Amino acid sequence: MIYLDKNTFPYCFIEEKKFEWGEPYLIITPIFNLSINPELSDIEYTIEVLGKNNFKDNLEKLYNILLNQEESSRIENLNISITNRELLLNKINSYLDSNLDTISPWKSYYDGAFTESDYLQSIEEDINRILLFDRKEY
Repeated sequence: MIYLDKNTFPYCFIEEKKFEWGEPYLIITPIFNLSINPELSDIEYTIEVLGKNNFKDNLEKLYNILLNQEESSRIENLNISITNRELLLNKINSYLDSNLDTISPWKSYYDGAFTESDYLQSIEEDINRILLFDRKEY
């Protein structure tokens, strides 16, 4: 059976399957919103991906990095200086506020087996573009 779970954000396709011996398992596939203007700068593009897809942990990290002006030491592949810091911080804040009461599929289903970073790396491969986030796991 395949159904759409609208209790998570992003929504997920859920496919119920069974192993040969009869034990059930689920295949969960988040439906990411990647319709983002490709002409945005890398940092703006990353914020849009994070915000439109409920990557709260990474949004919060990015907010703190930008607030503390630590981007040059904590974000790999950042090759520009941040000139519109307040605008970026406000954008992140608006996404954090809009996602406040939502639960992500990786928190709902996987209980730590897959992290936001796992999905972000998968998205990078799919869109063939580097996302600017703190890649260190704490």
